[in-house]
Amino acid sequence: MKTIKYLFILAISLFATTACMNNFDDPTLEFPPIGNNNIGEATTTIKDLKVKYASTIKSNGYEQFTDDIVIEGVVVANDETGNVYKQIVINDATGAIIIGVNDVGIYATLPIGQRIRISCKDLFIGGYGSLAQIGIKYYNAKYSEYQIGRMSKKEFRDHMRIVGEPNTNQEELTPLEVTEEFLDNKTNKDSAPIYAVLKGVSFKEADGRRLFAPEEEQISETNTAVERNVYVGNHKVLFRMSTYADFANTVIPKGKFDIYGVLTRYRNPGSNSDSNDVWQFMLTSTDDMIKAE
Repeated sequence: MKTIKYLFILAISLFATTACMNNFDDPTLEFPPIGNNNIGEATTTIKDLKVKYASTIKSNGYEQFTDDIVIEGVVVANDETGNVYKQIVINDATGAIIIGVNDVGIYATLPIGQRIRISCKDLFIGGYGSLAQIGIKYYNAKYSEYQIGRMSKKEFRDHMRIVGEPNTNQEELTPLEVTEEFLDNKTNKDSAPIYAVLKGVSFKEADGRRLFAPEEEQISETNTAVERNVYVGNHKVLFRMSTYADFANTVIPKGKFDIYGVLTRYRNPGSNSDSNDVWQFMLTSTDDMIKAE
C-alpha cells in the first residue's frame, strides 16, 4: 500500500512539474498562471506576525485573521524529496513560518528560492506543538478538539501570489548559525521556525550501516517518522525523517557536516516540563548536508 501511495504521489508531482514549467516558460504570460495576482505589497513582517499571536501559538490554539494582512517571504523548505509533507516554509528578513497546504508536489511551482506573498485575511494562525503555522482550523477527532491544520489547494492559491522568478541567491536564504548558546536560551524556541544551519555536527546513529528512515524503524503504524539525533554542544537536536523521503533508505554518512534546514520546536500540549519542549530540525534534502571543513 505504501509503495502504491508513493508512486501515485510521484506521478502527480511529475505531471505538475511538467505542466507548470511549460506555463512559466511561455514568454507571452505577463503574470504567473497560478496564484492570486491581485495580492498587494506586504503589510507586516513574519516576526511581527508571530509576536502579535505569540500566546495563541504557544498555547497550541488558533485564531482567524480578520484584517487585510499580507506577508512576503522566500521558500526555504518544500516537499521535493518527500521529507517535508503538505507544507512549505517561507522566510523573510525577520523570521520564518510554516504554511500548511493539503496538496502534494508543491515544489513544482514553488521551488527553493521562490518569493511569494500570502494574503492572510480569513485564514488562521496557530500553533502545532507551539510551532507557528498558517492554515485553517480543523477538527481533530483523536483529541476531540479543533486545531490549526492545512488549507485546501484552492484556498492556498486564492491567498498566494508568486513574485518574480526563483533565485537561490536571495538574502532570505542566508541561515542563522545555531550555537550552543542560542539553544541555551529557552525563549528562542518562541521564534521557531528558524531557517538555520547546524555547523560541524554528526548523526549519533551514523555507523556506516544505519539508514536514514527505514520502514521497520518508524515510530508506529500510523506515524511514519524515524527519529535521528545530532548534538550541538550538549544540546540534542531531534531530526524526524519520513519513511517516504527519497533518501529514506540511504546510509547515514559518517563524519561532521554543516546541515542547512529549518530549526523547529515541539512542545507537548498541556505540559510545562522542559523535557517535553524539544528542539527539532526539518531537513529538506541530503543535498543540504555539506561536509564540514
